[in-house]
Amino acid sequence: MITFVIAFVSLALLLGSFAYTMLPMVGQARRALVSGLFAVLLGILFFGYSDMLGRPKATQIEFLRSAAEEAKVLGAYFKEGEGVFLWLQLTGVDEPRYYKLPWDEKTAQQIQAAIQDNATQHGGGVAMKLPFEHGWAKKEEPKFYPLPQPKLPDKPYEQHPRTLTYQAPEQGI
Repeated sequence: MITFVIAFVSLALLLGSFAYTMLPMVGQARRALVSGLFAVLLGILFFGYSDMLGRPKATQIEFLRSAAEEAKVLGAYFKEGEGVFLWLQLTGVDEPRYYKLPWDEKTAQQIQAAIQDNATQHGGGVAMKLPFEHGWAKKEEPKFYPLPQPKLPDKPYEQHPRTLTYQAPEQGI
């Protein structure tokens, strides 16, 4: 959300400085008209940006995180003929992101198979290799796979456990 606010404020400052420098000292009516149009434009941009936040981003135009090696798939939705919608948790990013892959039946089958394997094995989750690589080959290995079983927690014991010896009352004190 902070990046959204920074982007909006920087755009507002850029447009404001443009409007200020391009507006010569003219009549009050013209200045009021330009200022009103600037305010309306800022409102449209703000609501347009906030609407874009809820929409999936196409993986073809993702350049900031294109070097990502792996992403955890939190959810998948398939719309035949339109696309594969993925909810991904990227490494190094706190919040999950919403992406759209172009529709491909093999990709949809790979995701469904990985989800089924994960459900029947151990439930560790599903991951995706190279989520933003462009130009997938047809004979390539599957991009989606179930994650390995998570490590069990360590047993809570001390470094040198004390042995307890039971002494019955008749053993002498």
